[in-house]
Amino acid sequence: MSIKKELLSELTEQQLKELAEDKGISFSVNDTRKKYYEGWDEKDRLVDIISDQKGITVSDVEAFIKLRK
Repeated sequence: MSIKKELLSELTEQQLKELAEDKGISFSVNDTRKKYYEGWDEKDRLVDIISDQKGITVSDVEAFIKLRK
């Protein structure tokens, strides 16, 4: 697992949504990705989608975590 995914996994589902909103990330997925995510826990799906975003760095996630503590 990547460092970014590990850090994102520390966040709650609500915090993941807040981070995505702050960074302008949309959770719309195409049909192929919908099939891929079938049966996934909502939090795991959010972590996977956010971790794929090039616009969010490990430093961004660390800063977000520090703000929430």
